[in-house]
Amino acid sequence: MVARHNARDAARHLTDAIRRRGVTARPDRCEGMSVVSALLTTPEAAALVAALGAYADALPADGRSRGQTMADCLLDLVLRPSETGLPPVQVVLSVIAPLGALLGGDQPCEIDGQVVPAETVRALLAALTGHPLVTTAAPADTAPADTAPADTANIAKTDSGSGRGGQGAAGDDSPLGDQALLGVTAAEAARYEAEAGELAAWWAEMERRVLAGEFDAEPPPQFIDEDGPPDLPARPHSAPPPHPAGPPDGWWARADRAVDDAGDAVLAAQQALGHAHRLVSTAARADAADEAAWAHSAAGRVTAAPDALTALGAATDQARRALAGLLASTGGGGLADRPRLVLTDALTGALLALTDLPALRRAATTGVGLRVPGVTAGYRPGVALDRHVRARDRRCRFPGCRRRVPRSGELDHAVPWPAGPTAAGNLTGYCTGHHRGKHQAPSWRHTLAPDGTLTVTTPSGLTATTEPPPY
Repeated sequence: MVARHNARDAARHLTDAIRRRGVTARPDRCEGMSVVSALLTTPEAAALVAALGAYADALPADGRSRGQTMADCLLDLVLRPSETGLPPVQVVLSVIAPLGALLGGDQPCEIDGQVVPAETVRALLAALTGHPLVTTAAPADTAPADTAPADTANIAKTDSGSGRGGQGAAGDDSPLGDQALLGVTAAEAARYEAEAGELAAWWAEMERRVLAGEFDAEPPPQFIDEDGPPDLPARPHSAPPPHPAGPPDGWWARADRAVDDAGDAVLAAQQALGHAHRLVSTAARADAADEAAWAHSAAGRVTAAPDALTALGAATDQARRALAGLLASTGGGGLADRPRLVLTDALTGALLALTDLPALRRAATTGVGLRVPGVTAGYRPGVALDRHVRARDRRCRFPGCRRRVPRSGELDHAVPWPAGPTAAGNLTGYCTGHHRGKHQAPSWRHTLAPDGTLTVTTPSGLTATTEPPPY
């Protein structure tokens, strides 16, 4: 859900991260060891790890662990490429992309079980197959430049004649100055002008009271003036005291300047708030316009399509032709296998059938339809059945486990063969550890329903149920 609602920001973040790709090394906690880190895109990282694993698996067992062998293969391939006799290996990545993502939409995709933006998958498939899919670049920022030097200067502009905060540029009729209505509604402008008017009236009243001597009747602050004589004795309020003796920079002058500085700060804060309101309003309008333009574009209509047929109808002719070219690509070249079409239930996302373009055309021509592969006579499932079960489960079905089902083996018969058939309703995908645990852990029961729902019962009687992950 996060990837779906944050697709466009994720694409921008991915673009920034690609610029930071690189390899770094840092000391390990154990002296004499270091950790080499490579920041790569998800397809590159998956291909690198898969290739190293394939090289390690191709070597005879010699007592090293698989991780140690992968590290040695990495060093041999990088540091001694001409000395190694390792044969080239084939790397297989499982890419799952909704139809809308291949047509230019923002639906999230998967590469080997990891969620990635649609743009990453489109770029990967275009590079591997030579069929350029529709790409969606981030829209240009059309928001007006509200941070120009002239506008920023208005924030700190003051009226040099009075020594107090000014009301904008000289001669402005509005307290907002030249940018009174930029990014501000009429109500906001009126409220700001009212606040500025009240502030101006307050300053005028303060000046009148100071010039009239109204503050002279108040006693001075009770502290020792470092620039003047000690506090004078209290006098009756009926007899206004004279101004305290001392240099011009006495407490009265400092108090007057403090009041002036406070007024300047208040006005500067008001102007800064007005500037911030303009920035926020401009950004909000630009974002709303950008989202509206995206929603009305072909990619936006494809993203919002509720089903595949609607997405096909909303796509451009160029996107449909590019998709047809991709699906028509046979195995070989950049693809190790023909692209497969996953037909799912529109409401639940459950897998209904797994096919490809030639099989889909044959089904449409003959009227036979698409169905789950039939029963395999032997212990090991046939190619079509094996592919169907792995596409249905994708991850280990044990409750709480998120490991990928290995590409070879680890498909378990719920009812042991030959008592149980080698069929989709009797096969479950596990990781290696949980597959062993099913057969070796005493008193644990695994029950598989015909629709693929797995119920695991613990020795104490607790049960947990998992269903095949929806598409």
